[in-house]
Formats: sequence, structure tokens, C-alpha cells
Amino acid sequence: MDEEQIKTEISERWNESASRYDTFVSHGIHTDDEKKLWIHAFAKVLPEGNKPLSVLDVGCGTGAIGLIFAEMGHQVTGLDLSEKMMDEGRKKTKERALSMTFLHGDAENPPFPDNHFDVVINRHLLWTLPNPETALKSWKRIIKPGGRVIIIDGLWNDKRLKSLICRRCSEYLGRILYPDTAENLDYSPQLQQNLPHIGGISEAKAVIYFKNAGFEDIITENLMHIRKNQHHRLMWYQKIKPMGTYYLISGTKRA
Repeated sequence: MDEEQIKTEISERWNESASRYDTFVSHGIHTDDEKKLWIHAFAKVLPEGNKPLSVLDVGCGTGAIGLIFAEMGHQVTGLDLSEKMMDEGRKKTKERALSMTFLHGDAENPPFPDNHFDVVINRHLLWTLPNPETALKSWKRIIKPGGRVIIIDGLWNDKRLKSLICRRCSEYLGRILYPDTAENLDYSPQLQQNLPHIGGISEAKAVIYFKNAGFEDIITENLMHIRKNQHHRLMWYQKIKPMGTYYLISGTKRA
């Protein structure tokens, strides 16, 4: 597959799931308790100062994370390949009387000038990028000196046989018992071959990407407490899946 084919399938895949995306526990943010956990995690790594920050939520989807930053008083722009996902975000923005701008664009090559944002953030994005190293370097380029890139991701497929069996069993039960609501996020085999982290990305590998991109003050935070908070709201068959790992990693651009 060439780059255009890869990005087209990714866009089409998320357009298909846009109307249901926020209904899944690990995607939408459904409780005030979970929202508070996210705010606390972000507050620990944001650049110092009380002024509103300019934030890019790259691969923003329905704006679940960007809207938290908007509630915190920051100026937020969302960027995504999927217009239908962003349409859901635009609806939420209007319903909540918040301010967040949504723009169509490629996460690996964001169409912004150098030194433009205070913060670039993304959640559940790195695993679905064909060129993660390119993406990190692009995000570093568009943040201001002293700004931070913040990534939330995890490793949910450790390729162990037990994990694979549990995952397949959970997905099978979901599709049989709840066919109208079951989560089906599969990419084609051809696309999967072009994604180096299709099963998620380990914290150690994410640190390497940050170092190779030239970030400093690299910080990692374990987010399994958020995963456990979400786990309580899963349906019984979803709890069969291993929780995997979940973390936040951030790095600073040299001032």
C-alpha cells in the first residue's frame, strides 16, 4: 500500500465507527470521576504558568481529550483525517458550550508553522500511525521552545497465547450477543502490515521515539488507575480481555 491508500483506509475506517465511538468505555469519557483523573494527569506535565495554553489535539477523533483541555480554559485545536469523527466532536462542543476548533489534516504532517503551539497531545493515536518517528519530529517542530508533547497510549496485545485467546473470546462473544453495539475496529490485513505498532506500543519503545526526536525532560506516568476506573464499567464479556499497559509520556522542546 502507498501512503495515500494507507491514509484513505484509516480515514474510512474511523468514519464508519464515528457514531458509536464515544459509546465505548475506553474511548468516550463517561463519568466525572474519570474526567478528574485525566485533569490530574495532565496538570502534572503541562508547561508551567497560569495563562491559557494553545493546544493541538492531534488525531483528535471526537474531541474527548481536547474538550477536557477546553474545560480547563485552554485554546484547543483538533486535527484528524476523519471528518465524521470530528463532526461528533463539533456536536459535543456546541452542546457543552465550549470552544474547540476542528480541522481536517494528517497527524504525521500537521499543517502548522514552526513554534506554533504550547502543547501537542494525542490519545490512542501512536499505534495507528505508519510513520511514528516522522510524527514525533513533526510535533516537536510545531511546538514552541519550552512546550511539551504529551502522548497517551498502551500495549494491549503482548502476543502471548493466553492474551490472544482471551481477546478473541471476548470479541467473539460481543459480536454474537450484541451485534449492534459490538466494537469492531479491525483494519484490513494489508493495512495492518504497514502499521509497526498495530497491537499497541510499549512504554520503552515510546521513550526511544521521544529520545530520537530530540525531546528533553522525558516523563512517563502509569495510567493503569484510569484503566481500572474504566474497567468497572465494562460489560462482563469485555472484562475477559487483558487490560494490557496504559501510560502517559511527555517531553519538552529545548527552550
